[in-house]
Amino acid sequence: MFAYYSMLYEIRSLLPCRYHRKNAIFMKWGADYFNYRIVKTADLPADRNYIVGSHPHGMLCLGMTQSFASYVAGITELYTGFKTWTVTLWGQFLYPLRRELLMIGGRSRLLANCRLMHFQAQESRQAVTIVVGGLNECLMSQPGKYRLKLKDRKGFIKLALTEGADLVPMFHFGENETYKPVFGICEKRLRNMQCHLMHTFGFCPPVLVGRSLVGLPWGGLVPFQVRMESVIGDAIRVEKNPNPTQQEIDELHHAYCKQLINLFETHKSNYGIRPDQRIILY
Repeated sequence: MFAYYSMLYEIRSLLPCRYHRKNAIFMKWGADYFNYRIVKTADLPADRNYIVGSHPHGMLCLGMTQSFASYVAGITELYTGFKTWTVTLWGQFLYPLRRELLMIGGRSRLLANCRLMHFQAQESRQAVTIVVGGLNECLMSQPGKYRLKLKDRKGFIKLALTEGADLVPMFHFGENETYKPVFGICEKRLRNMQCHLMHTFGFCPPVLVGRSLVGLPWGGLVPFQVRMESVIGDAIRVEKNPNPTQQEIDELHHAYCKQLINLFETHKSNYGIRPDQRIILY
């Protein structure tokens, strides 16, 4: 029975569980807790499909969860008529319970044939969100630091070209301040252990500390109550190319990185970030 159940859910994980989207009381609580809002900087034409790059990953992807994995922050009012999806690596769905939590959170699997799940569902108005940095970026998460794993992340660029989906950068201000790592990023032994777990199982639990509800001096697991806002940039027009060359992928990747950095630089002063602080790409 357990094997059969797991097989069915492996198939079902191709599509997200959407029940929570209009009835997510816990999502509303999260938005209220962070006084969360989405900042729209440009209109997105409704006759196009979009791949939205979500940055930074943070410890638990709270910004992406509030913005595109639910409707509580008003994403459908800001971009009328769009259907939003969030996708993650297929390996995240191999483990029972974790898979169900991801599905309830609106995630579905990211496969090579992602278009069969989403872009072919309707002709346009699809917005698929990908947390580009992944677990590597999670392990680099630290308050006041803006380190993004992006230099060698070009799979989503190729997907945008092959599907003809425009690219949209999104930056979550406050994401890295929701938790603190228990050990610094240079703690070699812990980092080696986390990397081993990541390569073996596809994920590893972040070692983090948050707020304690009962006043424990060493903290707790509740995220710090910080101001969090997601700023969504303008779209980069992408023409469909079923067989892009490496040069075309590299050029579009460079344009995307440049637009993401410009988005951060334009808005960082609104969130108390010093003028000399920059995004560092790895």
